[in-house]
Amino acid sequence: MGGWELPSFNRTFYPSKHEKGFRKLEYYSQFFDLVEVNATFYNSSLSSEQSSQWVKDVAANERFVFTVKLFRGFTHTFNATKNDVLSFHRLLDPLRETKRFGGLLIQFPSTFTKSSSRLTYLIKLRAAFPEDRLLLDLRHRSWSEEPFYKFCHENGFNLANIDLPRLQSHIPFNSLAWDGVAYFRMMGRNEAEWIKPRSNDRYLYPYSEEELQDLVQRIKRLNTQTTYVVFHNDRQAFSLVNGKQVEHALHPSKHLNAPINLLSTFPQLKTFCEPPSINNELFSPTFKSESLFIHSNKFNADNSAAHIAPSPGHIIKNIKRKKS
Repeated sequence: MGGWELPSFNRTFYPSKHEKGFRKLEYYSQFFDLVEVNATFYNSSLSSEQSSQWVKDVAANERFVFTVKLFRGFTHTFNATKNDVLSFHRLLDPLRETKRFGGLLIQFPSTFTKSSSRLTYLIKLRAAFPEDRLLLDLRHRSWSEEPFYKFCHENGFNLANIDLPRLQSHIPFNSLAWDGVAYFRMMGRNEAEWIKPRSNDRYLYPYSEEELQDLVQRIKRLNTQTTYVVFHNDRQAFSLVNGKQVEHALHPSKHLNAPINLLSTFPQLKTFCEPPSINNELFSPTFKSESLFIHSNKFNADNSAAHIAPSPGHIIKNIKRKKS
């Protein structure tokens, strides 16, 4: 998911009470292996001191990886400067040095269509970040063609697989891997809200069992060395539930934990999740009765048959009543 400071997570994920000095990222990282840093899209001046603190926060999880979203000055307003490039390099250095950096996510708007001048612009971005894995989020369907895939291979880009509402201009949901890495971004399919300007419910979408099963099969067919899956349908915390469902389907023999309040809100998770043991060495006393779960993860699928637990869609109305 895009960050660890989402309002819906405060209700269903983080402890309602915690001691002084509690750090959300540290808590998050005890069960997550990946986070997309979204704050960098809005602010190019985050410092290396901040990213160094991120590294300290996740020190207990040796598998933890950050992907970082590029500043919108490079992708939307196109007013980024050389100083913005330098600032980003400084921010990324602590992640690179500690091998915590999974890639730089470059998300363009759906109005960014394919053209020769824009291909040239992408090459300039590659030159600005020559050593990093560049994950392109291109949303217009004009980019979905074999010549562009060849361009990506030749210039060292990874094209992310983006699941979006099925609008005519949107790129189709692909299953592509590049140099042993696949990157899936699950944005939800709430078409009615997506087309509304500035809708707060754009990401209010619970993936169904059938839709999650399709994702699982895509991951298994790719069989890549590393597959990143990031759910962005964070409204009402559906990303958390769908992520646990996919993780269970890919790793049916794996022991999974989930927070007590998440299990209470989404009881169907109880069929394969349970609260963490109080004696679990991953938890300090502050974290005794709460758990983190992996919904944004590097998945290596088991060979056993996948099964998707019931979807949360049927309890949307109950959640809304609880909020009111």
